[in-house]
Amino acid sequence: MEYKFNFLEQVHKINLEKTDDLFKVIINDKQEYNISDVEVESNLISFKAEDKIYNIYCYSDKDKTHLSIDGENYILEKDKTSKTKTGEQQKGNSVFSPMPGLLVKVPVSVGDEVKSGITLAIVEAMKMQNELPSPRDGIVKKINGKEGEQVDALQVIVELE
Repeated sequence: MEYKFNFLEQVHKINLEKTDDLFKVIINDKQEYNISDVEVESNLISFKAEDKIYNIYCYSDKDKTHLSIDGENYILEKDKTSKTKTGEQQKGNSVFSPMPGLLVKVPVSVGDEVKSGITLAIVEAMKMQNELPSPRDGIVKKINGKEGEQVDALQVIVELE
């Protein structure tokens, strides 16, 4: 899954991939990190990278995300030049959660015919709701989760035929 953020007036691209128990984070197609032991609790994200444990405190307001990492503070802004919504980078037959969070709403049912771009699920993380749109036209084959349940990062929520 790809994210774009403005930081210090430059657009940065962050790719997140999950493999087994690891997350691979690639920043600007240059820096690559393997992350494990990810835990999310309210506004705290803890993880291990390169045998070091990191704690990131974060909160969001409108289009900005405020981060505090090891005493240094950062402000990330959503890339306003990007016209994609969270989840539009998803391809294929399923929609998955971009991060750990609460499954707030699944406005479709098994058997529903859906069009590309229609919202299939809404996941709330760090007090922000992320609409997860359908990657293509299709029929809802399976729903993996119920409203009000916690979901993991990259957990498949809706599958299409």
